[in-house]
Amino acid sequence: MKRISALALSAMLALAAPVTAFAAADAPKSATIGAASVGGTYYVWATGFAKVLNEKMPLSANVEVTGGPVHNVQLVNGGQMAFGLATAAPAYEGYNGLEWAKGKKFENIRSVFPMFPSYFHWWALEKSGVKSIRDFTGKVVALGPKGGTPDAYGRRVLEFAGIKPSRIVNVGFSDVVGQLRDGLVDTALNTAGVPHPSVMESESTDAVNIIGVPEDLARGFIEKYPYFGIDPIPAAVYKSLDKDLPTLTVWNFIITNKDLPEDFVYNVTRTVFENTQTLIETHRSSESITLANVEKLAIPLHPGALRYYREKGVSIPDRLIPPESGKTAAK
Repeated sequence: MKRISALALSAMLALAAPVTAFAAADAPKSATIGAASVGGTYYVWATGFAKVLNEKMPLSANVEVTGGPVHNVQLVNGGQMAFGLATAAPAYEGYNGLEWAKGKKFENIRSVFPMFPSYFHWWALEKSGVKSIRDFTGKVVALGPKGGTPDAYGRRVLEFAGIKPSRIVNVGFSDVVGQLRDGLVDTALNTAGVPHPSVMESESTDAVNIIGVPEDLARGFIEKYPYFGIDPIPAAVYKSLDKDLPTLTVWNFIITNKDLPEDFVYNVTRTVFENTQTLIETHRSSESITLANVEKLAIPLHPGALRYYREKGVSIPDRLIPPESGKTAAK
Protein backbone atom coordinates (compact mmCIF):
# COMPACT_ATOMS: atom_id res chain seq x y z
CA MET A 1 0.00 0.00 0.00
CA LYS A 2 1.26 3.44 -0.85
CA ARG A 3 2.38 5.38 2.21
CA ILE A 4 0.77 8.72 2.93
CA SER A 5 1.38 11.13 5.75
CA ALA A 6 -1.11 11.48 8.57
CA LEU A 7 -1.63 15.14 7.67
CA ALA A 8 -2.32 14.35 4.04
CA LEU A 9 -4.69 11.59 5.04
CA SER A 10 -6.52 13.89 7.42
CA ALA A 11 -6.93 16.50 4.70
CA MET A 12 -8.34 13.96 2.26
CA LEU A 13 -10.67 12.42 4.80
CA ALA A 14 -12.01 15.84 5.72
CA LEU A 15 -13.72 15.72 2.34
CA ALA A 16 -15.16 12.26 2.97
CA ALA A 17 -18.77 11.41 3.74
CA PRO A 18 -20.04 12.70 7.10
CA VAL A 19 -21.10 10.49 9.97
CA THR A 20 -24.69 10.35 8.70
CA ALA A 21 -23.40 8.12 5.90
CA PHE A 22 -23.45 5.30 8.48
CA ALA A 23 -27.14 5.73 9.21
CA ALA A 24 -28.35 3.50 6.37
CA ALA A 25 -29.98 0.25 7.46
CA ASP A 26 -27.93 -1.81 4.99
CA ALA A 27 -24.55 -3.05 6.18
CA PRO A 28 -21.54 -1.31 4.62
CA LYS A 29 -19.89 -3.13 1.73
CA SER A 30 -16.45 -1.77 2.63
CA ALA A 31 -14.67 -0.54 5.73
CA THR A 32 -11.48 1.39 6.37
CA ILE A 33 -9.43 0.57 9.47
CA GLY A 34 -7.29 3.35 10.93
CA ALA A 35 -3.98 1.98 12.24
CA ALA A 36 -0.81 4.07 12.78
CA SER A 37 2.59 4.29 11.08
CA VAL A 38 4.01 1.46 9.01
CA GLY A 39 6.41 -0.70 11.03
CA GLY A 40 4.56 -0.59 14.34
CA THR A 41 2.36 -3.14 16.11
CA TYR A 42 -0.84 -1.27 15.20
CA TYR A 43 -0.22 -1.55 11.47
CA VAL A 44 0.72 -5.23 11.68
CA TRP A 45 -2.25 -5.97 13.94
CA ALA A 46 -4.70 -4.08 11.69
CA THR A 47 -3.69 -6.19 8.70
CA GLY A 48 -4.80 -9.30 10.61
CA PHE A 49 -8.11 -7.66 11.49
CA ALA A 50 -8.66 -6.72 7.85
CA LYS A 51 -7.81 -10.27 6.77
CA VAL A 52 -10.48 -11.71 9.06
CA LEU A 53 -13.12 -9.28 7.78
CA ASN A 54 -12.18 -9.86 4.14
CA GLU A 55 -12.14 -13.65 4.40
CA LYS A 56 -15.01 -14.30 6.80
CA MET A 57 -17.53 -11.55 5.97
CA PRO A 58 -19.04 -10.08 2.80
CA LEU A 59 -16.89 -7.01 3.33
CA SER A 60 -13.95 -5.28 1.68
CA ALA A 61 -11.69 -4.01 4.48
CA ASN A 62 -8.49 -2.02 4.06
CA VAL A 63 -5.89 -0.58 6.43
CA GLU A 64 -4.83 3.06 6.32
CA VAL A 65 -1.79 4.80 7.78
CA THR A 66 -2.82 7.41 10.37
CA GLY A 67 -1.24 9.41 13.16
CA GLY A 68 -2.24 6.77 15.70
CA PRO A 69 -4.86 6.56 18.47
CA VAL A 70 -5.66 10.28 18.92
CA HIS A 71 -6.01 10.69 15.16
CA ASN A 72 -8.14 7.54 14.98
CA VAL A 73 -10.49 8.88 17.66
CA GLN A 74 -10.94 12.04 15.60
CA LEU A 75 -11.48 10.19 12.32
CA VAL A 76 -13.88 7.59 13.70
CA ASN A 77 -15.81 10.20 15.65
CA GLY A 78 -16.30 12.18 12.43
CA GLY A 79 -17.44 9.14 10.46
CA GLN A 80 -14.39 9.23 8.20
CA MET A 81 -13.34 5.69 9.11
CA ALA A 82 -15.44 2.71 10.10
CA PHE A 83 -12.96 1.34 12.64
CA GLY A 84 -9.90 2.59 14.45
CA LEU A 85 -7.30 1.14 16.78
CA ALA A 86 -7.11 3.12 20.01
CA THR A 87 -5.58 2.97 23.45
CA ALA A 88 -7.64 3.49 26.58
CA ALA A 89 -6.03 6.79 27.53
CA PRO A 90 -6.69 8.86 24.36
CA ALA A 91 -10.07 7.19 23.84
CA TYR A 92 -11.22 7.90 27.41
CA GLU A 93 -9.86 11.44 27.32
CA GLY A 94 -11.41 12.10 23.91
CA TYR A 95 -14.82 10.73 24.88
CA ASN A 96 -14.86 12.82 28.06
CA GLY A 97 -13.19 15.96 26.66
CA LEU A 98 -10.09 15.70 28.88
CA GLU A 99 -6.37 16.40 28.42
CA TRP A 100 -5.56 16.44 24.67
CA ALA A 101 -9.24 16.97 23.76
CA LYS A 102 -9.24 20.28 25.67
CA GLY A 103 -12.94 20.23 26.55
CA LYS A 104 -14.22 18.96 23.19
CA LYS A 105 -16.03 15.66 23.66
CA PHE A 106 -15.72 13.03 20.95
CA GLU A 107 -18.95 11.31 21.97
CA ASN A 108 -19.65 9.46 18.71
CA ILE A 109 -17.01 6.80 19.38
CA ARG A 110 -17.92 3.39 20.81
CA SER A 111 -15.78 0.40 21.80
CA VAL A 112 -16.12 -2.95 20.03
CA PHE A 113 -13.67 -5.50 21.45
CA PRO A 114 -10.43 -5.60 23.50
CA MET A 115 -7.17 -6.10 21.65
CA PHE A 116 -4.15 -6.28 23.96
CA PRO A 117 -2.30 -4.35 26.66
CA SER A 118 0.39 -1.94 25.47
CA TYR A 119 3.66 -2.00 27.39
CA PHE A 120 5.64 1.22 27.76
CA HIS A 121 9.17 0.21 26.86
CA TRP A 122 12.09 2.15 25.52
CA TRP A 123 15.01 0.48 23.84
CA ALA A 124 18.56 1.70 23.40
CA LEU A 125 21.68 0.18 21.94
CA GLU A 126 23.91 -1.19 24.67
CA LYS A 127 26.83 0.89 23.42
CA SER A 128 24.86 4.09 24.15
CA GLY A 129 25.20 3.51 27.89
CA VAL A 130 21.48 4.20 28.41
CA LYS A 131 20.22 1.60 30.87
CA SER A 132 17.28 3.20 32.68
CA ILE A 133 14.74 5.97 32.31
CA ARG A 134 16.88 8.08 34.66
CA ASP A 135 19.60 8.10 32.01
CA PHE A 136 17.40 10.00 29.54
CA THR A 137 18.24 13.45 30.90
CA GLY A 138 20.36 15.20 28.30
CA LYS A 139 19.74 12.49 25.69
CA VAL A 140 17.87 12.49 22.37
CA VAL A 141 14.65 10.55 22.88
CA ALA A 142 12.44 9.32 20.01
CA LEU A 143 8.73 9.09 20.82
CA GLY A 144 7.26 7.74 17.61
CA PRO A 145 5.02 9.70 15.20
CA LYS A 146 3.65 13.06 16.30
CA GLY A 147 0.32 12.66 18.10
CA GLY A 148 0.65 8.89 18.59
CA THR A 149 0.38 7.20 21.98
CA PRO A 150 4.17 7.04 22.57
CA ASP A 151 4.43 10.75 21.81
CA ALA A 152 1.43 11.94 23.83
CA TYR A 153 1.98 9.75 26.89
CA GLY A 154 5.74 9.36 26.69
CA ARG A 155 6.00 13.12 27.11
CA ARG A 156 3.61 12.92 30.04
CA VAL A 157 5.64 10.19 31.77
CA LEU A 158 8.90 12.09 31.28
CA GLU A 159 7.35 15.28 32.62
CA PHE A 160 5.87 13.43 35.61
CA ALA A 161 9.28 11.91 36.36
CA GLY A 162 11.09 15.24 36.03
CA ILE A 163 13.28 13.91 33.20
CA LYS A 164 14.54 16.46 30.67
CA PRO A 165 15.95 15.05 27.42
CA SER A 166 18.16 17.32 25.34
CA ARG A 167 15.71 16.82 22.51
CA ILE A 168 12.54 14.87 21.71
CA VAL A 169 12.11 13.74 18.12
CA ASN A 170 9.13 12.26 16.32
CA VAL A 171 9.94 9.54 13.85
CA GLY A 172 8.06 6.51 12.53
CA PHE A 173 9.01 3.04 13.72
CA SER A 174 10.13 2.07 10.23
CA ASP A 175 12.90 4.70 10.48
CA VAL A 176 13.87 4.70 14.14
CA VAL A 177 15.94 1.50 14.00
CA GLY A 178 18.37 3.09 11.54
CA GLN A 179 18.49 6.32 13.55
CA LEU A 180 19.42 4.39 16.70
CA ARG A 181 22.13 2.55 14.81
CA ASP A 182 23.47 5.79 13.32
CA GLY A 183 23.52 7.53 16.70
CA LEU A 184 20.95 10.14 15.69
CA VAL A 185 18.80 9.21 18.69
CA ASP A 186 19.83 7.62 21.98
CA THR A 187 16.64 5.76 22.88
CA ALA A 188 13.17 5.20 21.45
CA LEU A 189 9.80 4.44 23.04
CA ASN A 190 6.98 2.25 21.91
CA THR A 191 3.71 1.65 23.70
CA ALA A 192 2.54 -1.52 22.06
CA GLY A 193 1.88 -5.20 22.33
CA VAL A 194 4.98 -7.33 22.57
CA PRO A 195 7.12 -8.28 20.84
CA HIS A 196 7.43 -5.04 18.90
CA PRO A 197 8.84 -5.47 15.37
CA SER A 198 11.23 -2.52 15.66
CA VAL A 199 12.77 -3.77 18.89
CA MET A 200 13.27 -7.21 17.36
CA GLU A 201 14.90 -5.63 14.30
CA SER A 202 17.37 -3.77 16.54
CA GLU A 203 18.06 -6.98 18.45
CA SER A 204 18.88 -8.78 15.22
CA THR A 205 21.98 -6.61 14.62
CA ASP A 206 22.94 -5.00 17.94
CA ALA A 207 23.08 -5.58 21.69
CA VAL A 208 20.03 -3.82 23.14
CA ASN A 209 18.92 -2.56 26.55
CA ILE A 210 15.13 -2.71 27.08
CA ILE A 211 13.90 -0.15 29.58
CA GLY A 212 10.59 -0.04 31.44
CA VAL A 213 8.93 2.48 33.74
CA PRO A 214 10.07 1.69 37.32
CA GLU A 215 7.24 0.42 39.51
CA ASP A 216 7.39 3.28 42.02
CA LEU A 217 7.18 5.84 39.22
CA ALA A 218 4.42 3.88 37.48
CA ARG A 219 2.29 3.72 40.64
CA GLY A 220 2.55 7.46 41.16
CA PHE A 221 1.57 8.04 37.55
CA ILE A 222 -1.48 5.75 37.91
CA GLU A 223 -2.68 7.72 40.92
CA LYS A 224 -3.01 10.70 38.60
CA TYR A 225 -4.17 8.78 35.52
CA PRO A 226 -6.16 5.73 36.71
CA TYR A 227 -6.81 4.33 33.22
CA PHE A 228 -3.23 2.98 33.13
CA GLY A 229 -1.88 -0.17 34.80
CA ILE A 230 1.28 -2.11 35.66
CA ASP A 231 2.22 -5.45 34.13
CA PRO A 232 5.50 -7.25 33.39
CA ILE A 233 6.89 -7.79 29.92
CA PRO A 234 7.65 -11.55 29.92
CA ALA A 235 11.36 -12.30 29.64
CA ALA A 236 10.64 -14.83 26.88
CA VAL A 237 9.39 -12.10 24.54
CA TYR A 238 12.77 -10.49 23.81
CA LYS A 239 16.20 -12.09 23.74
CA SER A 240 17.56 -8.95 25.43
CA LEU A 241 15.57 -9.68 28.61
CA ASP A 242 16.78 -12.21 31.17
CA LYS A 243 13.85 -11.62 33.56
CA ASP A 244 10.35 -10.17 33.48
CA LEU A 245 10.34 -6.37 33.24
CA PRO A 246 7.54 -4.53 35.15
CA THR A 247 6.36 -1.38 33.41
CA LEU A 248 3.42 0.92 32.76
CA THR A 249 0.63 -0.51 30.59
CA VAL A 250 -2.52 0.72 28.86
CA TRP A 251 -5.13 -1.38 27.04
CA ASN A 252 -5.91 -1.16 23.33
CA PHE A 253 -9.25 -1.80 21.68
CA ILE A 254 -11.18 -1.33 18.46
CA ILE A 255 -13.46 1.68 18.26
CA THR A 256 -16.24 2.45 15.81
CA ASN A 257 -18.85 5.13 15.22
CA LYS A 258 -22.14 4.87 17.10
CA ASP A 259 -24.12 5.29 13.86
CA LEU A 260 -22.84 2.14 12.19
CA PRO A 261 -25.75 -0.37 11.95
CA GLU A 262 -26.18 -2.57 15.02
CA ASP A 263 -26.38 -5.82 13.04
CA PHE A 264 -23.19 -4.97 11.17
CA VAL A 265 -21.13 -4.34 14.33
CA TYR A 266 -22.67 -7.44 15.94
CA ASN A 267 -21.48 -9.54 13.00
CA VAL A 268 -18.00 -7.97 13.06
CA THR A 269 -17.70 -8.72 16.80
CA ARG A 270 -18.93 -12.30 16.39
CA THR A 271 -16.60 -12.88 13.43
CA VAL A 272 -13.56 -11.67 15.35
CA PHE A 273 -14.24 -13.88 18.37
CA GLU A 274 -14.81 -16.88 16.11
CA ASN A 275 -11.51 -16.30 14.29
CA THR A 276 -9.06 -15.19 16.95
CA GLN A 277 -6.50 -17.76 15.76
CA THR A 278 -6.01 -15.83 12.52
CA LEU A 279 -5.31 -12.70 14.55
CA ILE A 280 -2.91 -14.57 16.84
CA GLU A 281 -1.01 -15.80 13.78
CA THR A 282 -0.63 -12.16 12.71
CA HIS A 283 0.50 -10.97 16.14
CA ARG A 284 0.71 -13.04 19.32
CA SER A 285 -0.70 -10.16 21.41
CA SER A 286 -4.12 -11.16 20.02
CA GLU A 287 -4.19 -13.93 22.62
CA SER A 288 -5.68 -11.19 24.83
CA ILE A 289 -8.91 -11.06 22.79
CA THR A 290 -11.10 -12.83 25.33
CA LEU A 291 -14.56 -12.29 26.76
CA ALA A 292 -12.98 -11.88 30.19
CA ASN A 293 -11.07 -8.82 28.96
CA VAL A 294 -14.18 -6.95 27.81
CA GLU A 295 -14.11 -5.26 31.23
CA LYS A 296 -10.80 -3.63 30.22
CA LEU A 297 -12.62 -1.36 27.74
CA ALA A 298 -12.64 2.31 28.67
CA ILE A 299 -15.62 3.81 26.81
CA PRO A 300 -19.21 2.63 26.16
CA LEU A 301 -19.78 -0.28 23.80
CA HIS A 302 -21.47 -0.08 20.44
CA PRO A 303 -25.00 -1.61 20.77
CA GLY A 304 -24.05 -4.35 18.28
CA ALA A 305 -21.07 -5.43 20.37
CA LEU A 306 -23.15 -5.17 23.53
CA ARG A 307 -25.73 -7.57 22.05
CA TYR A 308 -23.04 -10.14 21.27
CA TYR A 309 -21.54 -10.00 24.77
CA ARG A 310 -24.94 -10.30 26.42
CA GLU A 311 -25.66 -13.39 24.29
CA LYS A 312 -22.39 -14.86 25.57
CA GLY A 313 -23.34 -14.16 29.18
CA VAL A 314 -20.68 -11.53 29.78
CA SER A 315 -21.32 -9.30 32.79
CA ILE A 316 -21.16 -5.74 31.46
CA PRO A 317 -20.27 -2.87 33.83
CA ASP A 318 -22.74 0.03 33.73
CA ARG A 319 -19.95 2.34 32.54
CA LEU A 320 -19.80 0.37 29.26
CA ILE A 321 -23.51 0.61 28.47
CA PRO A 322 -23.99 3.07 25.59
CA PRO A 323 -26.35 5.99 26.20
CA GLU A 324 -28.55 4.81 23.32
CA SER A 325 -29.08 1.39 25.00
CA GLY A 326 -30.40 2.47 28.39
CA LYS A 327 -28.69 3.15 31.68
CA THR A 328 -28.12 -0.31 33.15
CA ALA A 329 -26.43 -3.55 32.23
CA ALA A 330 -29.50 -5.62 32.99
CA LYS A 331 -30.03 -8.40 30.43
